[in-house]
Amino acid sequence: MKSVPIAITILALEDRYLLLRRRNPPYEGLWSLVGGKIALGEHIQDAAKREILEETGASQVRSYEYRGFVSERLVDADGSLSAHFLIFVGKAQISDFQASHREGELALFTEEQIEGLSEEMLPSDYMMFKYFNQGNAPRLMCEAELLRDEKGYRLVYYREIPDARRRD
Repeated sequence: MKSVPIAITILALEDRYLLLRRRNPPYEGLWSLVGGKIALGEHIQDAAKREILEETGASQVRSYEYRGFVSERLVDADGSLSAHFLIFVGKAQISDFQASHREGELALFTEEQIEGLSEEMLPSDYMMFKYFNQGNAPRLMCEAELLRDEKGYRLVYYREIPDARRRD
């Protein structure tokens, strides 16, 4: 198994945030942040912007800012590792989007509404939103492990790596 580099973005449209309810596995049926795989040779910011445009139909991406990194392990109920995602988290602004896409349904939520979505949202994406959406969030490095079983996805742990905090 290889590690898979992913670019994920917290997308703001005015005072709300755009989430995607995924149609395809993994994470089908769950609300998530917008993002996808980084192609070989593609830079992180370029991949993030490409994924935003592809998955949202937005006409442009503004104010992209890198926010941090998450090493996420996806483990099956039998304890086997099924995926290892290396996730580069960013935040950006868009001014428009299309409500439906081949990847899933898109909708806007306030920060308070996202708090109420914790049971319907991919658990690690929920934590990334909380960690990396802060005003001037420091560039953090985190580790996460998701367990996939017959009940769905459960966060085993999500933790900041304190020694990795950027010091200016």
